[in-house]
This record gives sequence, structure tokens and C-alpha cells, in this order.
Amino acid sequence: MRIAVVGAGVVGTSVAWELTARGHQTVLIDRCPDVAQETSFANGAQLHAGHAAPWNPPGVLRDAIAWLGQPDSPLRINPLRVLRNPSWSLRFLANATSRRYRRHADANAALARYGVERTRAWRDELGLSFEARDSGILKLFDDPTALEHGRREAAAVESLGIRHRVLDVEATLAREPALSDAADQLAGAIEFPDDGCGDPLQFTAALARHLVAEGAELWLGTTARRLLGGPAGVEGVETSRGVVDADAVVVAAGSYSPSLTRGFGVRLPIEPVKGYSVTIPLQGTTGVPETPIIDDARKVVVTRLGDRLRIAGKAEITGFDLGLDERRWQAIRSQGLSRFPRLAEQLAQAPSEPWAGLRPMTCDGPPILGPTPVAGLHLATGAGHLGWTFAAGSARLVADQLEGRTCELDPTPYQLQRYR
Repeated sequence: MRIAVVGAGVVGTSVAWELTARGHQTVLIDRCPDVAQETSFANGAQLHAGHAAPWNPPGVLRDAIAWLGQPDSPLRINPLRVLRNPSWSLRFLANATSRRYRRHADANAALARYGVERTRAWRDELGLSFEARDSGILKLFDDPTALEHGRREAAAVESLGIRHRVLDVEATLAREPALSDAADQLAGAIEFPDDGCGDPLQFTAALARHLVAEGAELWLGTTARRLLGGPAGVEGVETSRGVVDADAVVVAAGSYSPSLTRGFGVRLPIEPVKGYSVTIPLQGTTGVPETPIIDDARKVVVTRLGDRLRIAGKAEITGFDLGLDERRWQAIRSQGLSRFPRLAEQLAQAPSEPWAGLRPMTCDGPPILGPTPVAGLHLATGAGHLGWTFAAGSARLVADQLEGRTCELDPTPYQLQRYR
């Protein structure tokens, strides 16, 4: 089949590769001049099945209210944006019950594990180089109550094959000595030994090179204006360079996916949620954490990528605004380095490369993967903060359903029909 994939982030490029590897004629379309130039460009860089829960646990409304007005808070909400899209907000809160949260957290964890496995399989099969490390991940806690809650969350997904180990302070410092200068802040940690990290930009670029080598078409610097077709189904994509005729179309355009599918009556409950990152060069520094860190108290992640340190965090419901609020990204930098005072001192004058991207967040948490009621129209979107972790597994699920194959992982929790 000739298949058009709209969106060349890490998810869309992964879908294009999976389809190309299966012998399909694939056309990858993106408005940017290269792959992974938007949400996949500089995210937290962690591959984490152990920390895949949705962002709407029970009590999320209480936390959101408590954070209102705090300039350094993990969450910032523009009330006007909420008023413009009240349906998504109400459905987001409606899914914050214990039963729904648990169901969606399990679905995310299963897909995350599948995605990490597939990413590593591609790395080994294709010889991909993207600063990958199978290092495990440490999730840090400052409060014993929070640590116990984290332990219960980790235990809840253990049956899915996601291993964890609870560490006291001494064991945490033995696992990551760079934390020793701020040991008095710690209550302990949870180690997820099967998680890891890698640069999604490098990964996506490497996949794109394989796509070209296998004869796929990359229509980069090309805007997808609308989907083409009629009652019989989708027939292609109208772009700024002309029409791409296709037997099937996969929409993987992140937060911009709803605007493409709306013309066919397919409404997607996706909201853009802005996140920030800061990348800092590490030349000549010591005391750098070798293990990727998830800081539960500060709601940031810290990841070493070769000679760079990536710190990421924050969530802003402010529409499609990609402005770099210096106060916000400086807060991320400060919070990420606060665990490592000696490193922070060495990096005090180091340049920072701030970035912001829009996470495509569904109202319940899991992404939307697979067919729509429109013949030939398929989806690979709504991955939220987990696009890098989900990408390779999502690609396999989308391709299996497009071809009518039996999926290795139950696709039901990720299908669009769950919203009916």
C-alpha cells in the first residue's frame, strides 16, 4: 500500500519506519525542514516504563488549586484556554477517579514497556546511535509518605513485568554518588532497573536516514493542509507542495492532529500541554549524575546525554503558545541542579539552551492508536509526555491494525472507540 504519515516527530517517523520495513510505500510529511523539530526535539530524553502514569491521578484538582499563583509551580493554567475548551478539562477531571486512573495507568505502563523493548530492538537490529544507555532510572523522594505512595504505584504495575527496587538513603547514594552532597534532602528512592535514556532527536534522525535508504519519500518543509477523500474513505493529503495520493493516511501530528481529522468528523480529545527543557554543556565538570533522575518533589527530570545535561519539566495549559518564559525555564534549571550543589557551582556560568514543546495530551491519559470510523484513516497521536517512550511500540500497534494483523499487545485501551 501507499501510506501517507503526517507528522515527522519521533512517533510519526517510527510509524513510517515500521510500515516501510513491512514493504509499504511510505510518504512522511512534516512542515518542518527536518524530522523531530518540534515536541521531539529536546524533551526529557528518558525511556521510562516505570513512570508512565497519566497526569490526572485522584486529587489532581486539589493540587492544581494549591499551585495557582505560584510562579515556580509544576502546573500553570490559563483560565481563558480552559474556558475555550471546557470539554477536555471536564473529561480530564472525570478520569481522575481511582478506578479510571488505575486502568489508564496500567495501559500506559504496558505500552511503555512494549515501546522500550521495541526501541532497543531497533537500536540493535539497525545499529542506531542516539546516546542510548540502559542505565535504569532513579525516582527520588524527599518525604517518607511520598516514597510509600511511590512504592505502591510501582508495585501496582509489577505484574506487567516492570521491575522496581525501593532504596533507602544509603542505598540511593551507593547507586548514584552524585547525590551525596544533598543527602539530607532525601527520604529514599525507587530504582527502575529496566528503564534508560537516549536522545530522541538523534534516534528520529537515524530512522529517517534508514527511511531514505529504503526508498521512502520524505516531504519535509511541507505543510499538510487537509485530508482528502469522501464517503468511501480517505484518499490522500493536500499539502503545500501538492497532493499526496494514498491508500491510507496515518495522522501523527501531535497537538495539531485534531485540526486535520475534524474535516472528516473525527474529533480527538487532545489538548496541547507545554513543557520546558534546558540543555547545559558539561565539559570539564565533575559530580554529574550518571543515572537518569526523576525528582518527585520538584517534578523535573535530569538526564545526562553524553557531554550534555538535559533538565525538563513543567506543564502549562496555555493553548498553542510556545513562548519561552525565562522565569519558568530558569526555575527548571535551578530545581534540576539543586540535588547537585557542587555541579551547580561548576555550571553557574555555563550557557543554557532553553526549549519548549507542546505535549499532545488526551483527556484520559493513554494515546490514540489505530483506525477511525473513516476507511483508511488511522491515528498515532495523544502520547502526552511519553511520546519518546511509546514511539516504537505505538508504531507496531498502528501497523498491525492497519494491516489487520493480531497485535502482540491488546490495542483496545488505545483505540479511538473508547471515547464513545
